[in-house]
Amino acid sequence: MRALRILLLGLLLTSIGSTAVAQDDDEGGASDFPSSGLYVSFSGVRAIEGWPSTNRDAGAENAFGFNLRVGTRTSQWVSLELALEVIDDFFPNDKTDVGVISVFANTRVYPLPGRIQPYALGGLGIVATAVKQRDPGSSFGSSNADWGFRLGAGVDLYYTAHIAVSLEVTQLWTVGDVKDLDHVSLGIGFLYHF
Repeated sequence: MRALRILLLGLLLTSIGSTAVAQDDDEGGASDFPSSGLYVSFSGVRAIEGWPSTNRDAGAENAFGFNLRVGTRTSQWVSLELALEVIDDFFPNDKTDVGVISVFANTRVYPLPGRIQPYALGGLGIVATAVKQRDPGSSFGSSNADWGFRLGAGVDLYYTAHIAVSLEVTQLWTVGDVKDLDHVSLGIGFLYHF
């Protein structure tokens, strides 16, 4: 619920900012900012666990990680990307270290052109756990992998036609062998558009 409020506030501020810079974009040309082509991005991520209370009781807690993406803007309105996200130490206790690694194929939809480009994001991918047992008697299972689904929103704030700061909030849902590893990812990073 808290992440949804943050997301809605971010979208509201983005729409207000987009209106404020619309005149500058008209004078300087909205075409100065990317509407097609290849991009790469790197973000730091704060993962906020949404796990069942049994996982929390076992030591699960929020963690940090990173996100690396390669994508292509197929049009002014849509981009397709591959994303790798690595989150470490969801269970930082004396018995087990659990990391979450995910690889997703995402689609972004952009409603506005210009310097400030908010977007909605949806994706499907593989989520894997990397479990390191520190204690042979630990009850946590071994490493597993299965499907995951991601929805979210963000904004790219272009400094130049090639460089942007990217802010994003996404929700990840997991199923099957990795179920109950749902979490919200809050990311901030840099994007380079070729």
